Amino acid sequence: MNAIQIKIAAAKELQRKKESEIHLKSIIGQGYDEFWNDRHRYRVVKGGRGSKKSTTTALWYIYNIMQHPLANAVVIRKTFNTHKDSTYAQLKWAAMKLGVLDKWDFIKSPLEVTYIPTGQKILFRGFDDPLKLTSMTVAVGALCWVWLEEAYEIDKVEDFDTFDESIRGEMPEGLWKQITITYNPWIQSHWTKVRYWDGVC
Repeated sequence: MNAIQIKIAAAKELQRKKESEIHLKSIIGQGYDEFWNDRHRYRVVKGGRGSKKSTTTALWYIYNIMQHPLANAVVIRKTFNTHKDSTYAQLKWAAMKLGVLDKWDFIKSPLEVTYIPTGQKILFRGFDDPLKLTSMTVAVGALCWVWLEEAYEIDKVEDFDTFDESIRGEMPEGLWKQITITYNPWIQSHWTKVRYWDGVC
């Protein structure tokens, strides 16, 4: 490939990336830039129906696992059997929305999602089976991202803290540990309000 061909190829790749960014923003909509780029340990989002918090989170996981070949994720709810009609369905919708469903394998037994080109996984777990929460492993890369959906269902902060402690350790270069917490507006006494929102302007 000569210098002119290299410049043309680079220009085409830049154009492809710009088109991809525009397409992604049109899908996500407004108001989620900070969420999309946040790399803090905890990313906490509350909102009622129509706030797009869960659909945007699902889009984030599908998109970012494809961008980071060693990243894997686990999705947590209080009760495992609620995943199939909520988070699992939302992630499948996200893959369809991004036009990449053919690159993902959605299976229901065991309930998990696999990125076909690399073997990366999105696992599903429930707080109703603590043993499975502490014995998660992946064959490719590292388990680095957690999505805790409907966090208001988790009554005891101690249960969350025990799980939180298990999501530690060094990460491959370019990856980070992060727990994304999404839920509808809280009960005033819920531990998430005290921990993450009290005192926030």
